[in-house]
Amino acid sequence: MQDHPRIRSLSVQGFRSLADVSVPMGPLTVLVGPNGSGKSNVLNVLRFLVATIRFDLPTAIEEFGGWSRLARQDGKTKAVRIVVEAEVTANAHANAPDRYKLSISREGRTRYEEFTFKRKSGPGRRITVNGVTANIGTTRADSRGRDLKLADEQTTGLSTLPKLAADAGGEGIDDFASFLSGMRVLEPDVAAARSPSRLYRASLVEDASNLADALLTLRETAPQSFSDIERDMRACLPGLDRLNFTTLPGTRSVVVQLVERGLEREIDLTEASFGTVRLLALLTALHDPSPAHLTAIEEIDHGLHPYALDVVVDALRAASERTQILVATHSPTLVNRLRPSELVVCDRDSKTGASKIPAVSSYEISKATRASNLGLGELWFAGVLGGVPK
Repeated sequence: MQDHPRIRSLSVQGFRSLADVSVPMGPLTVLVGPNGSGKSNVLNVLRFLVATIRFDLPTAIEEFGGWSRLARQDGKTKAVRIVVEAEVTANAHANAPDRYKLSISREGRTRYEEFTFKRKSGPGRRITVNGVTANIGTTRADSRGRDLKLADEQTTGLSTLPKLAADAGGEGIDDFASFLSGMRVLEPDVAAARSPSRLYRASLVEDASNLADALLTLRETAPQSFSDIERDMRACLPGLDRLNFTTLPGTRSVVVQLVERGLEREIDLTEASFGTVRLLALLTALHDPSPAHLTAIEEIDHGLHPYALDVVVDALRAASERTQILVATHSPTLVNRLRPSELVVCDRDSKTGASKIPAVSSYEISKATRASNLGLGELWFAGVLGGVPK
């Protein structure tokens, strides 16, 4: 696997509102648009791919409410198709990315998969999975390959084919499956994040319910990262001096405390505001020195003071050097800090309800920015770039 693997594009057909979209992705990608435009569904596609690796296909579909809630219900959609183009395996690059295609039809009873990735020399490797038959061939047009029978047609190739020998493509699929299964879609549950954490010495989980444990682990194993979190929290919270920890008597549970100047006692995180807890969870994820390969964050601005968004954008940019970042936001203030190449505008067809992503090209965003004295967020909020309620 490459040192910094990343997705270059995510193409989706027939998944909820995503009738036919192709989402370009860079080191930092920010989705904006009105409610119902498909931002959350882009993140849900990533969640679904992770589920297909962790479970069999029927279970993954049930995790999303069954076929009727997974597939687009427009009376026309017969299949859900997902294509991921990425630079993951050792020889992949911008002009020859890895490619994974998953097609599911007949209410999840039929699935087709295709893996394509570059080898060091000669034609690339292509592996297809149809039912219980996997065909291992090359990207040459006349390649017939050889067939391999799988034990279970309900388990995706991402789960089973990493067991293949390296020269048959197993190593490439293993790299790709490890990359996808390691993606993290962060959606902090503030009530859970406030609570004491059992000590497991773990990284932050997706709902941030182990926030205290994750923070204490960073203080002990990555003191510079912990110091950066304290610095950013002080920049956003007037009066904050430092973070402290206390262990509940008779337990292995730890509580985060805020030490503020001028107060006689520490403030337990259970007493802190919604925005304070959520900001702390976000910064804990973004300053993780060994993060997931891709970190996605739903409504990153939710509960945060506009001033804190400057700090958050700086943290996002720094984190994007270690992990690919995909976030959704409704904040013009945050968007003002972005570059045109980092913004993906989402919209919705008023007649069909289908998402339009991207609703405007990166070139058109750059052109509008050059022609105006307004910031990028102001242009979007004014409707110049689309992606606002009509």
